[in-house]
Amino acid sequence: MNRRHTRALAISALAALLGGCTSIVSGTPAPQSDPSGESTTTGGGACARSTSPDRCVEWKDTKPKSGEELLAQAKQDPLVTAQMLCSAVPTSVWERYLGSGHYRVIDEGQACTISSDDTAKTPDGKFAPVIEVQVYLSPTDTIARDLQILRSRKDTAAMVTELTLAGKPVMRVGAEEDANGTGREKEELNVAVLGDVAKAGALRIRQSMRPPRGQPTEAKVDRSKLDVMRDPVVTEFLKVLFP
Repeated sequence: MNRRHTRALAISALAALLGGCTSIVSGTPAPQSDPSGESTTTGGGACARSTSPDRCVEWKDTKPKSGEELLAQAKQDPLVTAQMLCSAVPTSVWERYLGSGHYRVIDEGQACTISSDDTAKTPDGKFAPVIEVQVYLSPTDTIARDLQILRSRKDTAAMVTELTLAGKPVMRVGAEEDANGTGREKEELNVAVLGDVAKAGALRIRQSMRPPRGQPTEAKVDRSKLDVMRDPVVTEFLKVLFP
């Protein structure tokens, strides 16, 4: 299960878009989250807003371990590790990039998801686009292996780029449609947390934006917020987890 989930998160940008007619994003608001941005563990909480509420676990603020200790924790208890990932970046940072009313949940006990308020509206009273950040730590995968797999295929080789953020090697995976300003936008980053792509330990950070409620699923969106938050968010995670 862990490896399937990790692989899906690492290369989900490579999945083909669903065909067929253009659909409309649901206009039915989800339950309001705690305005403070801190989800609770009672009364349904933030999991009521998850895409998979039956497999969701409420976020509990959990002091994270760092470095090799966090990697060891990830091998022993993925759920506790996910809670630590969700707790690593301060609320003030998420307020800056996701706005008030953002919430955090643990999806399927494996990955941390932080989402902007899907009921938030723009100054003209329309629903705003939704931004999500999904984070998963694999203690056994290497970025070198990911690069080898993706670059061995003609259909995925062009989707991979390498860069450095906060002093760590990073593999970015993305297709043209992931950054064309139309429909769901994505930014998938895979960080070699120990500073060497050949060493086990990969932090998967997936940023995405979807059109507002009531808009076509392929509506135009302004992805500049994803571009602006990419480097600072990755840096914030690494500053706490792998300094």
